[in-house]
Amino acid sequence: MVEISRRLSVRVSIALFALAALACGESETPQSPSASELENIDLNVRVHLLQSSELEPLNSTLSDSELDVLLVGVNEAWKQAGITWRLESVVREPAQNAEGYAEVLRGVAPATTELLSSIFPKENLLGGEWDVFIVKDLGDIAGGVYLQSLGVVIFAEFGVAGAQTPTGAGRRILAHELGHSLGLAHVPCTLEGNLMAPGCPSEDRTRLEAQQVQAARQQARRGRPFGL
Repeated sequence: MVEISRRLSVRVSIALFALAALACGESETPQSPSASELENIDLNVRVHLLQSSELEPLNSTLSDSELDVLLVGVNEAWKQAGITWRLESVVREPAQNAEGYAEVLRGVAPATTELLSSIFPKENLLGGEWDVFIVKDLGDIAGGVYLQSLGVVIFAEFGVAGAQTPTGAGRRILAHELGHSLGLAHVPCTLEGNLMAPGCPSEDRTRLEAQQVQAARQQARRGRPFGL
């Protein structure tokens, strides 16, 4: 059974980071304007909470209120870039291919795009916009995954480093995966820190460089995930 709940205005504001006006003949500067100077870009995201009675790691137990808190944190990370992720709806739907996913968690099968994409149904994708599928546990695979060919993010309540709570690491990790969906690649660790530097202890693990903000905003203005 599929349950879809519409959320009218669950937003997490993200202050825009580079003046979006290529169509008007303006170009964004690599210098970071303040949040108040930025024109906001809103992006719709549909969150799918996968349900499974066959395999506990596939069964998301996030509540609506926890999801709200998670997205608030995500948008806190993205406010420096002036991008707001709007929760278009929440879909609770049955997970698929529990047997294949169990093999991945055991290390018997590789975590390929084909296998990871087999765990969720495709009927309720937002279509050309952003979809995030949430499972209980990604095991040793990662904290989250961006499937570029589908424009889909997979996020878990538990990842390779343990619990990814809505008030803790979860918000940064989901913000990181959404960065991939905006065309941002991994960057090396630095003492300063960066949202796209994976697994790096640093001063600020949500920081973005001006060039990253510019690239993310360019993709956001296209209105679709990177790769689609």
